Amino acid sequence: MAKIKENIIEGRQSILYIVLGILVFGSIWGLLEATLGGFLNMVLFPNKGAIMAGIGVAVMASALAIYRKPSMLIGIGIVAASFKWFNAWLLFVPLNAIQVINPAMAIVFESLAFGLVAVFLMKRMEKNPLFSVGAGALAGFLAAVAWVYFAIYVMNAPAYARVVFTAGGYISNQAVMQAAFFAIFAPLGYLVGTKLGAKTFPRLTKRMPLYYASALATIAICWGVSAIAFVSGL
Repeated sequence: MAKIKENIIEGRQSILYIVLGILVFGSIWGLLEATLGGFLNMVLFPNKGAIMAGIGVAVMASALAIYRKPSMLIGIGIVAASFKWFNAWLLFVPLNAIQVINPAMAIVFESLAFGLVAVFLMKRMEKNPLFSVGAGALAGFLAAVAWVYFAIYVMNAPAYARVVFTAGGYISNQAVMQAAFFAIFAPLGYLVGTKLGAKTFPRLTKRMPLYYASALATIAICWGVSAIAFVSGL
């Protein structure tokens, strides 16, 4: 009986460990979107979408290297995408506005594409991190293709864009650019995650109260700073 209770407790701790990981890495990605992404958008930096997507895949690759669970990635993407709703919560933009839905769905498609690719290439990435280059490129291209068809045929984005774009034109330009940034950032993120997984995370998980406190503090800081960034106009 005691053994069964112990297994139940360990199972609950494991689930909480994964959930907190999703929230932490999703919040870090959301913070970067709210701050760096907002700044790049404000200064009209070229290829800002592909750059931020690349940074997002670096965050996901770090989580993948630490937790070894591709199924986590879609959760991380959903958490990061939810930061886009700050526009509605703080700036009173409608929830279904194209400037909210489109960037949020871009993040979801990126996490879904990388998660699916990781399911098939995870073992090879563990043996040879260079496989993360190909995994990143493939995921970046697939995510961009999925997004442009969603943007055009679901959200009718060209009617709102400053420059009308087509699916073919977007794929041949931005999708290729996004694939390139994914190929660069995915192995970098995976390397960072491997280092953290070998040193920092084992120390934290040996002291679960410290892990919980650190995770909750990180989440709170990310959301708080992001709210300030949105209010300040980023």
